[in-house]
Amino acid sequence: MQNIFQANIQDSTLDDITSEERNRGRRRLRLATLLAVAALVIAAVLGAFDQKKTTGQRAGNLDIQVEYPSVIRAGNEIQLRVALNSPEPLPETVKLTLNEDYLMLFEDFSVFPEPESEAARGDGTVEFEVAPASGAGQMVAIFHGRASDQWAPKSEGALGITADGTQARIDIETWRIP
Repeated sequence: MQNIFQANIQDSTLDDITSEERNRGRRRLRLATLLAVAALVIAAVLGAFDQKKTTGQRAGNLDIQVEYPSVIRAGNEIQLRVALNSPEPLPETVKLTLNEDYLMLFEDFSVFPEPESEAARGDGTVEFEVAPASGAGQMVAIFHGRASDQWAPKSEGALGITADGTQARIDIETWRIP
């Protein structure tokens, strides 16, 4: 039996520190984790995880701004917003066309302002004819609904705008997440 005076006691608190060679793997893992977190932060700052995108185009004297969802989840509310601005009054009617594949994203679909007419064209697009306020130089049209539960990783669309003979086309793309 040993007593306390015969026990072997470590004098140094540094005896359990590992050598540099044995610690190299942990340092590399720590650096890789730090770089991965930094990359995620930079991607978020640059807008890689934004749920909405805005794009614009100028056609003649018509300035077009389109805001659309870049990422959707089934059942969530989504909307496609089209804003038209012109220094001159807009025509009596404006035609908005959207391809049917992109329209399949929407359930409980509605358009504001209420279209004067709707027509399915032979080229796979649906045309909505809307009337802006009389004499107004700006208009906002909204396609609203819930995201459908059909599954495709991405839906690409083409939005066409025709006003007073001026035509524009804006390509849009929305990804689905589970």
